Amino acid sequence: MRREKQISYNRPEAVEVLPESPELETAVLGALILEPEYLPDTAEMIEISAFQTPIHGKIYGMMLSMLAEGVKIDLYTLTQRCKTVDGLGNPAAYLAKLTQAVGSGVNVLDHARQLKDTETRRRLCLFGHELAARAVSDPDGVIDWATSEITAIAAATVHADDITPLSEVVRATLDDLERRQQARQTGECIGISSGLSRLDALTGGWRGGQLIVLAGRPGMGKSAVMLHFSHAAAASGVPVCVFSLEMPDTQLAGRMLVGGSGVNSGSFRTGDIDADSWRRLEQAAAELSALPVYLYDRANISMGDIRSQCKAMARRGRCGMVIIDYLQLLDTASRNTNSTREREIAAASRSAKLLAKELDIPVILLSQLSRKIEERTDKTPMLSDLRESGAIEQDADIVAFIDRPAMYGRTEIDAGRYGTIPAEGVGLLHIAKNREGATGCVIFRHNESITRIADYESTAPPPKRTANRFKSVCDLSA
Repeated sequence: MRREKQISYNRPEAVEVLPESPELETAVLGALILEPEYLPDTAEMIEISAFQTPIHGKIYGMMLSMLAEGVKIDLYTLTQRCKTVDGLGNPAAYLAKLTQAVGSGVNVLDHARQLKDTETRRRLCLFGHELAARAVSDPDGVIDWATSEITAIAAATVHADDITPLSEVVRATLDDLERRQQARQTGECIGISSGLSRLDALTGGWRGGQLIVLAGRPGMGKSAVMLHFSHAAAASGVPVCVFSLEMPDTQLAGRMLVGGSGVNSGSFRTGDIDADSWRRLEQAAAELSALPVYLYDRANISMGDIRSQCKAMARRGRCGMVIIDYLQLLDTASRNTNSTREREIAAASRSAKLLAKELDIPVILLSQLSRKIEERTDKTPMLSDLRESGAIEQDADIVAFIDRPAMYGRTEIDAGRYGTIPAEGVGLLHIAKNREGATGCVIFRHNESITRIADYESTAPPPKRTANRFKSVCDLSA
């Protein structure tokens, strides 16, 4: 029998000397003394921490203070300021030595970039040592810590020339407008289709960088709508990563099979499947297997875990949209003993928004609503019903509330242009916030087991109109 070659992981030798370059530090400081007009650009690239030699860090810090105060920097004024620096000895002689080490300050920005790279490598070495220590002493929290630390190191590598000129942004905006115009002329959805044409008309589809919050009370069908969104996106060729903290992946796949095949959900659950049902299930299974949908059902995961998974999938071209079911089940435990549940949920919400922006993908975040809605006569959800944190409303680009009036005993609803319709088998999506468009209400149909979602199409005779005694639940005229 052929034996697979085993990979051995050798313990790396400890780094005895951290990356540093006193010569670069000298070159940067000497050049800045000679050409202080480069200091604002240099300050955008490197901080005091870039100087490993303490005296050099103090001199650079003094120069930054003078820059902030608007004091002109030259050899004389800097010498006077540096007289208070401990350990410098003769400031005039030391500063003069720095200037003699360089011929001019023309290459100061290149030297500053090299010094920044040296600092980054030094921080990575220290990060590696700390990671090894934490992996032994705190294996549970090491992933979140490592993710946040490596993100901080990466964020600190930005340069002054990373800021984009307005001219480039305007050009990109017009190019995007042209793309949207072409999509509109051909009848296509501008963004990623939700699978509901009325919802696409209201929102323009899901777009990169958006955080979409889908909220509702338990049993309203959040997971069903979420699966409908994922199916529609994947059917258009967009790879979807679904993080389910509530249901195992087999249960999610089962619901998708039932919805795709039309098989009775009760029969599927009990195994009472005849030959025709098997045929339809096999056909649905083949169609679903061709979709780029990836399920992750591990419980007790954090936003840090999700972010790591998404970045790994994105590198493989398998993450074009993310769905998280749902916010309140995320592991938001903080090491800060003074942290509250509200702050932890707010941090998770913010992380979801940053994930959408970083990967330029839509992130759909499911959320629970508070019980306050049950205490009101009018059961229509409001933004204030978002559970445990007002930051969810702030971070979201779109907030959609799912509502099923029949769950509250309603037999009829006033559906705007459709008139009065039966509440049974009907759901409502209230778009309470839309950062880039209009708000409104979208009506949809669903089957009894909430496994199939579809656009609402009136097939009844002329609708019965009610008197203007109350405002219609949905205004579908838009």
